[in-house]
Amino acid sequence: MRTPLRATSGGRVTSAGKTGRAGKVLLSGVLAICLAGAMAVPTLPAEAAKPKPPVIPSKAAVERAKQAAASKAAQVAAIERQLAAAAARLEQLGVQSGVADEAYNGAVYRLQQAKAEAAAAAARAAEAQKTLAAQRQQIGRFAAASYQGGGDVAKLAPLFTAEGPQELLDSAGTAHSVSSAMQGSYLRFTATEVMTNLFKVQADQAVVKVKKATDEAAKAKKAAEAAEAAQSAAVTAIGVQRKQSITQLATLQNISVQVAAQRQRGLEELARQRAAELAARKAAELKRRIAAREAAERRREAAEAAREAAEKAREQREEDQKQKQNSGKKNPPKRHKPTPPRDNDGGNDGGNDGTRKGAQAAIDFAMRQLGDMYLWGATGPSRWDCSGLTMGAWEQAGVQLPHYSVAQYEQIQHIDEDELRPGDLIFWSLDPDDPGTIHHVAMYLGNGRMIHAPRTGKPVQIDSVYYWEPPDFFGRP
Repeated sequence: MRTPLRATSGGRVTSAGKTGRAGKVLLSGVLAICLAGAMAVPTLPAEAAKPKPPVIPSKAAVERAKQAAASKAAQVAAIERQLAAAAARLEQLGVQSGVADEAYNGAVYRLQQAKAEAAAAAARAAEAQKTLAAQRQQIGRFAAASYQGGGDVAKLAPLFTAEGPQELLDSAGTAHSVSSAMQGSYLRFTATEVMTNLFKVQADQAVVKVKKATDEAAKAKKAAEAAEAAQSAAVTAIGVQRKQSITQLATLQNISVQVAAQRQRGLEELARQRAAELAARKAAELKRRIAAREAAERRREAAEAAREAAEKAREQREEDQKQKQNSGKKNPPKRHKPTPPRDNDGGNDGGNDGTRKGAQAAIDFAMRQLGDMYLWGATGPSRWDCSGLTMGAWEQAGVQLPHYSVAQYEQIQHIDEDELRPGDLIFWSLDPDDPGTIHHVAMYLGNGRMIHAPRTGKPVQIDSVYYWEPPDFFGRP
């Protein structure tokens, strides 16, 4: 069946009309979207695309920055020098305090000597006065006897005048009448009178010396107290200064105070370790020198013993030869008592064994005081100064030392540094050529170590011999 033409034609027209309307709708949507996008994009000015010019400091600004950095570095260096100077100042005050303390000990020691001399002088004067009185009585008895025997009493009367017997002997007549016994009594009386007057003068001088020594001891005590007070005040003041300096360092270096303090402690500890390493090297060198000297001494003693043995053997052969020639018989050789062996330090074991035991007793006592705090003028039982500790230690070995480092050195055997043995004493002085300036003493323990009471604020402790300044004098009680 054919489709009518109109109907077919009308269908086509209808289809074409629907498609055209849809295209128009789609085109309108696209245009709307494009317009919306164009409205959303902002308009950029042309100059915004150019880069900003760099900030270039002026030469003056650069110079000011350099100066500020240099100033900051200079301030840091200055503060570090202040901290080092503060530590050195504390050490110096410690030395000055120790010197003042030992000066006081010396003043007390001289006062004790002056008092002993005064007592001895007074005793001599009193004894001479008693002898003089006894001799005067003897002359009086002789005069009484002479009177009873018909002597010239008038001529003997001057014996009891202010001028004494001299007036009597000035008279020629009396000189002829006095017997030889009377002459002897008078001469003894005259000599005793001279000595009595001399002893009185000495006693008076001793009293003056005691007064002077008392004044010097009082002055030395005040000086020691002032030195101790100065050190104590400095410890406090320098402690405050140290905290302030560390705070300034932290600000200048842009770090925390805690880190700055830690850094300062680290630097100081590093310096201490370096000093300890140097002291250890010196101590090792001392130990080597002591060992070398002892070895040389042993070789010398061995050679001497061999020489003595050879000499004795030669003498024995000669003696045997003489006896053989005289008797025609060979006598057995005489047995000689062997020479006791010597120890490393010379001498026989018997003698030095006692010395070594004494030294060990002194060391043991000193070691028991470890941790006891220093106190100037103290001799125990729980506080010590330097010479008080060594005096107390050697007292345990039966050796009496004075409480004064200078006098201790004067009263013991002087030795060289490489002769040191445990128990020996080590001394420091202001002048290494003058033992009269000694101001500190310690006890040698061996292996380059010592035990001592250092100074105020420090306990009895063990240190290297070279932890501080090198020692100047050495001695053996």
